[in-house]
Amino acid sequence: MFRSFFRTVRKVYFGHNLVLWLVTLILPVVTSLFMVDVFSAEILQHIPVGILKQDRSQLADELEEGLRANPVVDVVLECHGFSECEHAVVRGELQAFVVLPYDLERRALRLETPVIPVYSSGQNYLTNSFATKEIRSVVSTIGGNLFTKSMEEPVKVSLQSVGNSTGNYQGFLGMGLVAAIFHLAGILAAVYIFSLPFRDHRIREYLAAAGGSRVILGLATIIPLGLIQSMAMVGVYAYTHRFMAPMTFDEFVVTAAGQVAMVFACNGAGAAFVAITGNMRMSTSVAGVIAGPAFAFAGQTFPIMAMPFAVRCFAFVLPLTHVLKVQSCMLLGTAGKAKAWESIEILLVMALFWHLLAARLLFMRWKRAVRREKEWKLTAVNLMGEAIKK
Repeated sequence: MFRSFFRTVRKVYFGHNLVLWLVTLILPVVTSLFMVDVFSAEILQHIPVGILKQDRSQLADELEEGLRANPVVDVVLECHGFSECEHAVVRGELQAFVVLPYDLERRALRLETPVIPVYSSGQNYLTNSFATKEIRSVVSTIGGNLFTKSMEEPVKVSLQSVGNSTGNYQGFLGMGLVAAIFHLAGILAAVYIFSLPFRDHRIREYLAAAGGSRVILGLATIIPLGLIQSMAMVGVYAYTHRFMAPMTFDEFVVTAAGQVAMVFACNGAGAAFVAITGNMRMSTSVAGVIAGPAFAFAGQTFPIMAMPFAVRCFAFVLPLTHVLKVQSCMLLGTAGKAKAWESIEILLVMALFWHLLAARLLFMRWKRAVRREKEWKLTAVNLMGEAIKK
């Protein structure tokens, strides 16, 4: 039995198939490291902005001090005229500039609600959003304290994040994208490796290597795939997480368990897609449609609670949703461990369901494929015999 198992593993994984290793291991690892490196920069801070003070009142001074104390925006230019700030924006030296208009304080004290215009570049929408958001926050805060005693120096703000001491996007997007990449790779690799024998009409050859046992063929195909991708994902996560807050051994084990469970659930889903459709093209299309946009529905970029009910149901059946919950819980330390195990249990149930469904349907397809291959071989032999006679 073990000899047949390892013979089948050698037949499936070491048949000089570069595409298999690209899909299974090389592309997920390389892409994950690349994406984490992309998000290794610190949280957006020190956005260059300018200020044009037309009003020389105490309120205008407080607003300027508030802007200078804000960690996100950096007042690098105090303009003497509107055109000076405008030209600086055009040259790319400023992302935005604030105009403190004439009679600002007088109109505010008379409750006339003066408007403070903010002019920003239309080229960088995300950067401009950060800058304008912080400018609006400063204006609202100081405006709300207009009738209170002013301080010589406003309170400075320090931006920090739980579990992300370096203050970069690796913890917010990078680690989530690593899971999303392996989520997609787990399904696509299973689709490729299970559909390849159907495409090449080599079911009898693979079964012969497995000693005629469909159980051994299935185990020899799915187990190495799951182990290879699980070790790759855990290794990438361990490598990239060193840039963030350290994890205890228990926390790392829980996170790794969730990642392994997700990989096997994805592998089972990919195998089931092949078993349902019966061909590589259709099963690859199904996998791409389901797993491709999964990151958008997994709650990392948009809260699941705000999604429509049907979309929440779709998010629940995605393994990615639950492994992201595990990773998020572990960033909170031992407090999130109980919640993390609930998600791992869901992933294990998913893995069991998809593997049982795939095994049942694949056994039937393999049996029919062997019968068809025998018929095709007999037909080919008969045609060859007739050609020889002629």
